[in-house]
Amino acid sequence: MPGLRIGALELSTPIFIAPMVGITDRPFRAFAREMGVGLTCTEMTAAAALVRAPEGVAARLLDLGPEEVPVAAQLVGNDPQVMADAAQICVELGADLVDVNLGCPVPKVVRLGSGAALAREISRTAAVLEAMVRAVDVPVTAKMRTGWDYQSINAPELSRALEDVGVAAVTVHGRTRCQKYTGWADWDEIARVKEAVRQIPVLGSGDVRDTALIEARIRAGAVDGVVVARGMLGDWNFLEQTVSQLRWGEPGPTPDFADRLRLAKRHWDAMVVHHGEQHGVRLSRKFVVWAIKGCDGAARLRARVADLFTQADLDELYQDILHAGEGPTGWHRPNFTSGEG
Repeated sequence: MPGLRIGALELSTPIFIAPMVGITDRPFRAFAREMGVGLTCTEMTAAAALVRAPEGVAARLLDLGPEEVPVAAQLVGNDPQVMADAAQICVELGADLVDVNLGCPVPKVVRLGSGAALAREISRTAAVLEAMVRAVDVPVTAKMRTGWDYQSINAPELSRALEDVGVAAVTVHGRTRCQKYTGWADWDEIARVKEAVRQIPVLGSGDVRDTALIEARIRAGAVDGVVVARGMLGDWNFLEQTVSQLRWGEPGPTPDFADRLRLAKRHWDAMVVHHGEQHGVRLSRKFVVWAIKGCDGAARLRARVADLFTQADLDELYQDILHAGEGPTGWHRPNFTSGEG
């Protein structure tokens, strides 16, 4: 199975997980590493908030654990000095790589001139990333969309400009900002970015849900790796099967409903341990909903999620989901829209 080198960082697999707001906390990242991904990433963090935060608060914002190697921290912002200062904080707190969000489409981010809005201005974006590259001794990368809309596709030019200022890799989500999460990702546009850069790795993102297609794109050289986001939510085994596809040429046996659910429950329990019972159970609710979508009597079971407050509540509902069994449509693919790019 091919590994991947980003700057001086050697990664075991070219399968990464995307930073997803409200999703990729420390327990989530731990499970992704267990499934074999080469790099995990924190949730998107505002650089200005990180720089202004007292030391203890900054550490809680990123929530990086000492056992997380390798791990990336993702920042969003548009001021070169603030982004450089925030990158230094990320490294001090344990990040092995700093990523910049140039693709977030949500209004509250683009109104500030960050995310996908910053990526519209190539020279300004390059100045921000250059400041960060000079400020830290770990790889600095960027995650972008193909462009603002179909009339302003600029990912190839932007990627080349970022490579020129020392950015170590780029991830391209194959949708424009105006598409947000609708339609289909354009992997031909992602391949054009690969053709535009000289040497740095190009990672593809968007509709990453077919293990054989992932392998084919990497083997053909259309991309150097993939970043998985919504395609694996509610289905931890997808990551493991993708790594298996690259290693052996096949995804391996398909887990049954009970095996998938047991793995999901391990993740819910880990959230409770990490965040505390009250907060952890509340955070687990969306993950529980995704599991319920795949079983018989989903509507009846889903109505109980709002009443989850304790570990005992979680355990009881898990047993009832397990007893209900898989629904007629089989395991599901949840729809999720986050603030990630």
